[in-house]
Parts: sequence; structure tokens; C-alpha cells
Amino acid sequence: MAKKFGKLLMFTAVAGAVAAGAYYYFQNKDASCCDDLDDDDFDDFGDDLDGGSDIKDSMRNYVDLGAEKATDAADAIGEAAQTAADTLGDAAQTAADTAKDTAHAAVEAVNEAAKTAESKVEEFFDDSDSAL
Repeated sequence: MAKKFGKLLMFTAVAGAVAAGAYYYFQNKDASCCDDLDDDDFDDFGDDLDGGSDIKDSMRNYVDLGAEKATDAADAIGEAAQTAADTLGDAAQTAADTAKDTAHAAVEAVNEAAKTAESKVEEFFDDSDSAL
């Protein structure tokens, strides 16, 4: 019975959400269309076509981009990238070596601890056997 009531309650909630969404859409469908055009500020660009633009074009100064400058900059960037790659490679190798040494030290420490624990356990059982 509880499952049926839960399903009925869920269906009612979904149907209410769909009805509210449809109501909101139909109420605001026409309003959103007209409001978008009223808010826009349309500029009149017709004033720029009055013959004075030829004078403005002749007074413009252009900057020479210079292919040599771009090539030099690209070479410098390439060298910097190569240096960074070499440095990162060295750092990665150093980190790997350090991790390897640390792992070996940890393995040795664990082996020593295991041997110590094993000898303690043997002593414990040897003592208990002799007491009997």
C-alpha cells in the first residue's frame, strides 16, 4: 500500500511541475519576444558614409610587423621550452631515484621488523613449551 501511495504522490508532483512549466511558458511566450527588441540600442551607422572616410584612411599609420622579430621571438621561445623540458626531465629523474632509494629502505626496514617479530614469537612459544 505504501508503494502505491508513494508512486501516486510522485506522479502528482511530476504532473504539477509539468503543468506549472506549461503555464509559465504560455504566459511569458509573447512577453519575452517583444521585450528583447525594446531593450536593444540600435546605432545609426549611416553617418560614416559621408565622403570624409577617404581622408581618415590616408592618415592611418601602419606598424611593420617584421618577420625577423617574429622569427627571433619564436627561436627564443623554442630555446626556453627546450631548457624547461631538460630541467623537468632532470627533476623527474632525481625524484624517481629518490623514490626508488626510499622504497628500498622501506623494504629493508619491513624485512628487519618481520625477522624481529618472528624471533620474538619463537621465543614466546619456546618459553611456553618449556614451562609445560
